[in-house]
Amino acid sequence: MALDSRNGTLILPVNTDWEHFEADIAPWLARLELSVRRKESGADRHQWWVEFEGTELRLEYEDLAATTWLEAEDEEGLEVLTFLAGWAGLK
Repeated sequence: MALDSRNGTLILPVNTDWEHFEADIAPWLARLELSVRRKESGADRHQWWVEFEGTELRLEYEDLAATTWLEAEDEEGLEVLTFLAGWAGLK
């Protein structure tokens, strides 16, 4: 698990696969107090838009890499990722 400030991403240690992503990510959404705004799914990827206290982030899951991450779209989002990493004990 890692915060990558340069790329604006926070890798989440979610043990899941494409079919079980929605159930497996639910505890993380609750832990990080994220609200889901919109969901899109493709053949090997889930892309959700989530919100933390008014700041939108992207929640991504890529099946081929078996990786789940939050991604900031701007400087405010990066500040939120940094906060979430520290607050949730992810750093």
